[in-house]
Amino acid sequence: MTKIRVAGTFEDATLDVLRILGVTNAAKAANLSPKTIRDYSDPDRAGRPTLAKSVLLDAACYAKVGRAPFLEAYTRQLAEATAQIQRNPGDVLSEALDLPGAIGRLLDIIRKSRAPNSPGGVKLSPNEASAIVREIKTPRQELDDLEFAVVSATKSNG
Repeated sequence: MTKIRVAGTFEDATLDVLRILGVTNAAKAANLSPKTIRDYSDPDRAGRPTLAKSVLLDAACYAKVGRAPFLEAYTRQLAEATAQIQRNPGDVLSEALDLPGAIGRLLDIIRKSRAPNSPGGVKLSPNEASAIVREIKTPRQELDDLEFAVVSATKSNG
């Protein structure tokens, strides 16, 4: 019986890696045994790949299909973990730190849409183009928030 893995988890990312590369190639890419890489996909087992191993697995997947499953999982988890954090209005550093996440999510959507196995192949389908255009709005909003924070900080200093 197949175990259910929660979308966006590292176990789910490992399962994506195994689907993309196969057990043998995934194990070789990260210099792990096939059993270890399979165990990483099991939500009932302790232990997950190190960050260094995750990067190796993402690089192999990216080379094959243009996706980085661990980066996607990390980005999703980070977005969820920080969604409810209250920030000081006008805090320049806080606003600036929102930019990498927004850009990362945009890049993930672009990478997925350019993968050979995506709905439009390496060309954009109308739905993929629409998703990219929608996601572009987030970094744009983050830049506006940063600009407002910088202007606000300048006014409060002088």
